[in-house]
Amino acid sequence: MKPALMMLAVFLAAPALAADPATAGAAAAAEIADPAQFAGALEGCTASTHAAPHPFVKGFTIEHRITGEADGACGYSQTMPGDMRMECRLSDAGRSGLAGEFREQAQGRMSGSTREQPAWTRECEIVGRDGKRTPMSGG
Repeated sequence: MKPALMMLAVFLAAPALAADPATAGAAAAAEIADPAQFAGALEGCTASTHAAPHPFVKGFTIEHRITGEADGACGYSQTMPGDMRMECRLSDAGRSGLAGEFREQAQGRMSGSTREQPAWTRECEIVGRDGKRTPMSGG
């Protein structure tokens, strides 16, 4: 096959490769820099990601991810120090509560860890580096 025809064949095949269902979901998640906009995506349960520095662990970036709705709940996760992550299946009330925290962050306010845990945390688990799941206690 002539080189020009080979390049055309590769070019025409590229969309079929990009449409692989295994990678389609990852490409669909919009990256959002503004925490207030991420809050809106969370309330709408729109697949999105948001990265932010950890408020207490210098050099650690928290990767927030909304995976979309499944079985009546919105999938949300965030990375945590120590190779852990938090995974949540948020109700409408849980999404609203967590979205409020992102809006506070956007306004430069940060909730301290000394107060009672928000109610939305009852809808979450901590997944350890060994895969063990531990429910978060909620307020």
